[in-house]
Amino acid sequence: MIQEKPVNNDLTSVKLREEYMKPKLISFKLCPFVKRAEIALRYKAIQYEIDYIDLANPPEWFIDISPFKKVPILLVGGHVIFESTVICEYLDDAYPNKLHPDDLILRAENRSWVEFGSACLWDSFYMTVKEEKDDFCRVREDLFIKLDQVERVISDGPFFNGNKFSFVDVGFAPLFQLLEYIGELNPIKITAKRHPKILEWKKQLLELKEVKDLYPPDFKELYFEQILKRQGYLSKSLDNRKYDSSIKKRIY
Repeated sequence: MIQEKPVNNDLTSVKLREEYMKPKLISFKLCPFVKRAEIALRYKAIQYEIDYIDLANPPEWFIDISPFKKVPILLVGGHVIFESTVICEYLDDAYPNKLHPDDLILRAENRSWVEFGSACLWDSFYMTVKEEKDDFCRVREDLFIKLDQVERVISDGPFFNGNKFSFVDVGFAPLFQLLEYIGELNPIKITAKRHPKILEWKKQLLELKEVKDLYPPDFKELYFEQILKRQGYLSKSLDNRKYDSSIKKRIY
């Protein structure tokens, strides 16, 4: 009879527990909500794994564990955490280098603006699917009106709360990156005339290593492919772009 060895309560078992608890992020390369979780993981210097899936043809195991059938999903020691804001909250509770302010009122206000940032991110999506110019312009102005409200409450910089990087910065950074790309196709740039503080805030966030390193060299082209595939009004700006045959095959 083979006798199993007991698990040692030494450094080896500690390392095994740490490896078991290492978070794994389930991602889709172009999802801006996943980028929020990745920025938080990188800023807090958390070792993690990442798996990319095709949301158009997700694997069965993903369907089984994702209640909303969407990303991001964070796997931690056999546990499933979903929704980007909840994932970020867990990361802040579980790891050092806090991103939420200590003050309870300020923390609650920050959580509110993170949710507000989610609505702004959805506007960036709606702009890529609206088929008519008037509908596109209406969504664009809705986004600008939302940014008007942010402009009134943001600090003088460099970040939303001042000198301390926070989850509001995490929440808005992916939006600003997408707007940079959309701005190449349609005049939607944040201007110093209407949003001077947001303009400086955007520049600071997009220069952060934790943000810049998220986007591989082909990300913009993949994003433009996605816009073209959606065949909305914005895709007309891409009709004359040259794609090789393999890309066209993926699109159509």
